[in-house]
Amino acid sequence: MDQSKKAIGFFVSLAFLVLGFLLITTKQIEPFSDFALLEWQIKLALQGTFHLQYSFLLEDPNFQFFPLPDLFFHVHNGLPYSTFPNFYPIFVSPLYLGFGAAGIKLGQFVLFFYTIFIFYQIKKDKIATILLLFGSILSLYIFLIHETILFFFLEVVILYFYNRKWSILSGFLSMCLIWMRPEMVFSIFLIPFCFPKEKNWKLYLLTLFVTGFIFSVLNFMTLGTYVPLRLVKNSEFQFRLDTSLYLFKLWIEQAPIFVFFVFYFIKSIFQKKVIYQNLLLILVTIVMILISPNTGGHNTPRYLFGLIPLYIVLLKNNETVESKISINWGILLLILSIYQSNLLFQKTKELKKISQYQTNTIQEITKIKDKFLVFNNSDFSFVILQKFAALPFTPAEKELLLLRPNYDNKKFIQILTTHQNRSFTFLELPPSPTPLRPNEIELLSQYQIKYRLGNRYQLPNALLPIQATDCYVDIFFHP
Repeated sequence: MDQSKKAIGFFVSLAFLVLGFLLITTKQIEPFSDFALLEWQIKLALQGTFHLQYSFLLEDPNFQFFPLPDLFFHVHNGLPYSTFPNFYPIFVSPLYLGFGAAGIKLGQFVLFFYTIFIFYQIKKDKIATILLLFGSILSLYIFLIHETILFFFLEVVILYFYNRKWSILSGFLSMCLIWMRPEMVFSIFLIPFCFPKEKNWKLYLLTLFVTGFIFSVLNFMTLGTYVPLRLVKNSEFQFRLDTSLYLFKLWIEQAPIFVFFVFYFIKSIFQKKVIYQNLLLILVTIVMILISPNTGGHNTPRYLFGLIPLYIVLLKNNETVESKISINWGILLLILSIYQSNLLFQKTKELKKISQYQTNTIQEITKIKDKFLVFNNSDFSFVILQKFAALPFTPAEKELLLLRPNYDNKKFIQILTTHQNRSFTFLELPPSPTPLRPNEIELLSQYQIKYRLGNRYQLPNALLPIQATDCYVDIFFHP
C-alpha cells in the first residue's frame, strides 16, 4: 500500500472516529428554534399534512397570535405554511418514524460520508477529499435536525453529474436546490466555471431555466407566489455592516478552506498565473457576505456552505495542485484536521448548553397548570415549539399564543373565551417588548369580558430569568 492510500485512510478514519464519538455524545441535544420547526414538519408529514397546524383558524384568520415569528410562515388560502420546504421533512420522516431524532442523525452521519465518497469519484483526488472532510464546520449539522447535510449531498451529486455531462439531470437538481435554498443560486451558477473544459453548460443552463419556470408556475398554483417562500419572507434587504463583519469573522474561523483558497490565489498573483474563476469565486463570497440578511443563525455561516465544494474543485483544476499526498500536504492536512476537530468539540459543547437551557425551561413550563400559554417574544415561543406544537387528530397539551405589537385585545379575549377558558399564564423575558393590557373591558355578545393579573413569579430552575404571571378572565353578563 502506498503512502497516499495510508494517509487518506488515516484522515478518513480520524473523521469517522471524531464524528462517530460526537454522534453518541450529542444524542441528548433537543431540537430548538428552526430545528424544532423542522421536527414539527416531520411529525405533520408522517400524518400526511404539509401545512402547519393552528387551533384558532376560525377565531384568528389573520394569524395575529400564531406562535411563530412572521419570518417562518406564509399564509395561503387561510392555511399557514412553513418557509422551510417539506422536502427534507418528507425525506427523513421514515427514519424519524422508526428511530426518532437519533435515526435522523445516524442517517445524516451515513449520508455525509457517502457525499465525501461521491466527491472523491469526481476526480479521484485524495487531497481534495480530505479538504472537503475537514475544510469547514459543515459536518456539525450531522447532529442537528436540519437540511444542511441533505443539501450538501445534493450539491456534490450535481457536481458529479455535471462532470459526467449529465446536463439535464444536473440542471433539474440544481433548480430543486435553488428552490429549497435560494442562497444556493450563487453556487449553482458558478458550477460551469468550475469545469471550464466541459462544453455542456448551454444545455445545463437551459434545463435550469425551464425547470425554474415550471417550479414558479406550480408554486403560484399551490402557495400563491412565483418565488420560493424564503425569498418572499426575506425580500426586504437592509445592509448592516456589523452583520457582514460578524459573518466574515465566522467564515474565517469556521471555513479554513476559504483562507487557504485566498492564500493560494495571492500566490498565483505573484506567480503571474491569475485564474479568473478563482477571482470570481472570491468576489461572489464577498458579495454573499455583504448581502446576507443575517448570519443564518446557529452561530455558523451556513448561508455560505454551498461555496465550500467549489473552492476545492477550483483548487483541483489547477495543475500545480499535487495529486499525491506529499509531506508538506500531510502536515497541512494534519493541522487542518486537528483544528477542525477541536472546533467541532467546542461547537457541540455550545449546542449541549443551549439544549440544557431548553430542556429545563420545557420541564418547568410543563408544570404550569394553565392550558393557555401566552408569550410576547417569538424567540421564546420558538423554544418550546418542539414540545407543544399542534398536530392533527391529537389534542394539544398546551395552547400557545404569541402577542405581537399593537395586537387586537378583543380578538385576544375572544380566543381565550372560545374554549371556555378562564385563566392563562403569561411568560416573558424582561424587558417585555409587548406588554399585556389588563382590565380593558371588551364587549362580546351580551357579555363584558376582561382579564386581570394575578401572582407574578420567576420560573424556577429554568436557567433563564423567565417571568410568569397568572392571569384570570372575568366575564360579566351585560344585557
